[in-house]
Amino acid sequence: MIKTLLIAVSVLLLSLNFIDIDINEQLPYDHKEKFNQNLAYINSTDKLERYIDSNAVAGAVDPRSIEYVDLIVDAIKNRFFHGFSHFSIKENWIAAFSERLIGYGLASKVRPGDILQHPNAACSQQSIVMMDILRRKKISYRNVGFPHHYALEVLVNDKWYYFDPNMEPVLTNTDRLEENWKLSADNLKKFYDTSRFKDLDWKFGKHLTVTKGTINEIPAANAKFFQNATGVISRIAFIFPLLLLYYISKRKQRNRKA
Repeated sequence: MIKTLLIAVSVLLLSLNFIDIDINEQLPYDHKEKFNQNLAYINSTDKLERYIDSNAVAGAVDPRSIEYVDLIVDAIKNRFFHGFSHFSIKENWIAAFSERLIGYGLASKVRPGDILQHPNAACSQQSIVMMDILRRKKISYRNVGFPHHYALEVLVNDKWYYFDPNMEPVLTNTDRLEENWKLSADNLKKFYDTSRFKDLDWKFGKHLTVTKGTINEIPAANAKFFQNATGVISRIAFIFPLLLLYYISKRKQRNRKA
């Protein structure tokens, strides 16, 4: 009986590595934000960097300029539509079921290369991809914190500029200057499309001073550790019932000899 049960459990755990289903919430494209499905071929940070650089060369844009950062943001806007990208059961069933049962974004991808396998990415994920490009270009950044939203600032010519590739506010580069919006969440709301976003007070809070993150911090370290660890365990978990079966069999053999 125990032998049959352990073999069945092992087969079940192994089978999970072949089920390519995302069991967590997926938002459809709303056809209002920028999104170009023809950019789906950009499935790595290398390809994204080459795409941005080609646009910079075509437009004679200096890679150290604020205009270059505009190109990064525009590329991300067109590459993704809004909505968390998750690990499927096949990719990491422990993370997938953990988020389904507990929440807290446990299956929401945090590695740029993983995020770029999807057409959709949430605010934090689009910022993570943008941060990866900025690190490659040695452009400093920091995240800016809101109660229910995630964006970032970029340092160009010793001045900090605000960027939000996910919610696509309409700002000039002068509007983006920290010295002009003064780290006030309320000062940013007027740049967002209120016909699309009717919950700005919930996302940004009311009368709040924005919190600034550590400069050039690599985000989501804890989530990355969890996903790396559970990804490995998901792949090899089927072995554990077999090892237990082997241990039980050996113990029975020793007992018979005794």
